Amino acid sequence: MIAESWNLDVEGLDYLPVGFGSHHWKIGETWFVTADDKPHEALAAALSAVPPSVGVAPAAPLVTVGRWTLQLYPYLTGESFAWGEFSSPEHRAETLRMVREVHRSPFCQARLDTFRIHGRDAALAFTPGRGPFGARAADLLASRAEVLETRFRRYDALVRDALNLRDRMVLTHGEPHPGNTMRTTEGWRLIDWDTALISHPERDLWLLGETEGALPWLLDLYGLRWRLSDVAAEAGRFSRDHTGTEDDAFGWTILRDTVNDL
Repeated sequence: MIAESWNLDVEGLDYLPVGFGSHHWKIGETWFVTADDKPHEALAAALSAVPPSVGVAPAAPLVTVGRWTLQLYPYLTGESFAWGEFSSPEHRAETLRMVREVHRSPFCQARLDTFRIHGRDAALAFTPGRGPFGARAADLLASRAEVLETRFRRYDALVRDALNLRDRMVLTHGEPHPGNTMRTTEGWRLIDWDTALISHPERDLWLLGETEGALPWLLDLYGLRWRLSDVAAEAGRFSRDHTGTEDDAFGWTILRDTVNDL
């Protein structure tokens, strides 16, 4: 499909097990291919609006394969980072600068934030699937059921208020953590744009711990959504049959720690 879509020689195509939720391949030292489970048109609109000094535009039109959207990029060399703390004050400052530039970009037809948390029913009415973490997840979620219900009610109330402030919405990256940044020979870049949405600036700012120009209650909203989304996603994982893979074990850690932190 890659060769047919972009007329490329795929000799040297290597799968890269990096990131979480997307799939990536490297073609020699020239190309980088990403497959995301996102609508083609909305993702293309978001990528077209990203300033070139901040992001890397696709090198060819996006291609849809079933529910997957394929993107072709020039392969970048530089310093990559992992999820967690920023490597230095400069790293955080450069990420904030890029985020601010994204927020100032022209309005585009990227997907509008619906605030829906996929899988919330799995978290609130959990039925375990067969596998090593099903029963543990059931016990955990049952022990914190009242807390979860309270947090989801709080989230819904904040969303109702946020929808009254649509005029503040801008293009947002969604996950501007260190793992989605690179320091290249041409400067800092934000990568992995599959979660880009039209939303409030606080969607990005809360993750940077940035309060300047932000509404505190909107920072709370997006921080709460991040945690509830993690709970819903991992509850959904363990409501299905699973085998205890490395991803399952990592998902259990996320679920346990997040639920206990709510």
